[in-house]
Amino acid sequence: MDNHMEKEPRRVLNQWTYQSRMYEAARYVCTQEDMNLIQLVSFGCGIDAITGDEMRDILESGGKLYTQLKIDEINNLGAVKIRVRSLMAAIDARERMHQANAQTVRRSASA
Repeated sequence: MDNHMEKEPRRVLNQWTYQSRMYEAARYVCTQEDMNLIQLVSFGCGIDAITGDEMRDILESGGKLYTQLKIDEINNLGAVKIRVRSLMAAIDARERMHQANAQTVRRSASA
């Protein structure tokens, strides 16, 4: 991680290295225009639920979409492909919306 990033306060008291790394990864992704993050979890309960909520907050506050895959529930890769394709479609739709808004602003400014 970039040593120049300032640490932000979290809503959770964290004592686990893995979760700390996940939060930092989410913060880093928010600084990168060409990155997104998919969180893989085993159950989605217990510590996964707390970590997932915090990851969602970090990513959404940084303008990113949050996607979580529960790997214990997946019997075939078709479900994973559908979720990843859905994320990619949502990212593309968001990008098109931002471009359309930017064009509208440019037209308004030149009028």
